[in-house]
Amino acid sequence: MTFEDFFEEWKSEVPYIEARTSGSTGEPKIIRLSKDFVKESALRTNRFFSVSSRSRLHSCVSADFIGGKMMAVRSELAGCRFSHETPSNRPLGSFCAADSLDLVAVVPSQLIHILDNIREMPSIGAMIIGGSAIDVRLRARVEKSGLNAYETYGMTETSSHIALRKVREKEDWFETLDGIKVGSDSRGCLVIRFSSGEEIVTNDLAQISGDRMFKITGRWDHVIITGGKKVNPYDVERKISMLVNAPYMITSRADLKWGRMVVLLIEGSEESEKLELLSDLKSVLDPWEVPKVIEWVRHLPRTANGKLKR
Repeated sequence: MTFEDFFEEWKSEVPYIEARTSGSTGEPKIIRLSKDFVKESALRTNRFFSVSSRSRLHSCVSADFIGGKMMAVRSELAGCRFSHETPSNRPLGSFCAADSLDLVAVVPSQLIHILDNIREMPSIGAMIIGGSAIDVRLRARVEKSGLNAYETYGMTETSSHIALRKVREKEDWFETLDGIKVGSDSRGCLVIRFSSGEEIVTNDLAQISGDRMFKITGRWDHVIITGGKKVNPYDVERKISMLVNAPYMITSRADLKWGRMVVLLIEGSEESEKLELLSDLKSVLDPWEVPKVIEWVRHLPRTANGKLKR
C-alpha cells in the first residue's frame, strides 16, 4: 500500500481502516480498526510530542504497517507537513544537516545508519522507534548521541503504541499515554485498558508499577520448559548481550530427554569460536539456561517488519 492509497482509505466514508498484524504471535492477518479508535491514538501521540500545524512529520516506515499509517493520521489531524520515503536501511538520505524534522518514525535497523551518519542528518525534534527490541549497545549509542529518541510499546491491535520510554543504555519503565491504564492477568501478562472501556489482553509478561508504568519481561508463549525448568528467552538474551557480537536469538527445539532444549542462533559464520563462547555463556547463565546447541545461520528468522520470529 502507498501513502496515497492510505489517505484515500482514511478520507473515505468507511468507518474503519484495515491493517495487517505483524505475525509475531501467529500468521499475519488483516484486522479492522475503528477510525475513532485510530484518531484517539493519533491525538494522544500528538499531545505528547506537542505536534501542531507548524510541525513536520516524516515516516521511514511503510504505509503497509501501522507505524507508517499512524504517522500519516497524526499529520492529517494536526494539519501539518508530512513526508515519507521508500523504507530502506539508509534512511533520511534526501535530507541534509540544514533541514529540520519535528517527529520521525524509524525501526531499529534504520537507527544504526542514522547514528553512523549523525553529522549529515537533519535536525530531529523527536524520534519514535518501533517494530522490534533495541539492542543494549544500540541503546548506549543513542544515549551518547543526544538524540531525543523514544522506544514504543504497542501493536496493530492497539492502533500503534500505547506507551513510550526514552531510549537510554539502561532499560527504563514504559509509561502509558493519557487515557490508558495497565494491569495484569492471572498469568502475569499485560492487560491494556482504554478510557473508552475497551480492554486488550496480551501475551506479554510484564512487571507493573501503579496503573501506568510497566516493563516487559518476556512472552508467556515463548517460555521454554526444559527438564522441568522454565527459561525466559528474553532473560537469557539480556544476560548474554555483551558476549555475542552479532545479531542473535534464543529459541528452542523438541528433545527426547529435556522436552525442549535451549538453542542459541547467531547470524554469521564464526563457528570456530563455539567452545570459547560456550565457556563464556556458562559464566553468566544458570545451568538450565545454557544453550544445548549453538548454531550460526545466514539470517535470523524474522517477520515482515523485522521482529524476531521465534
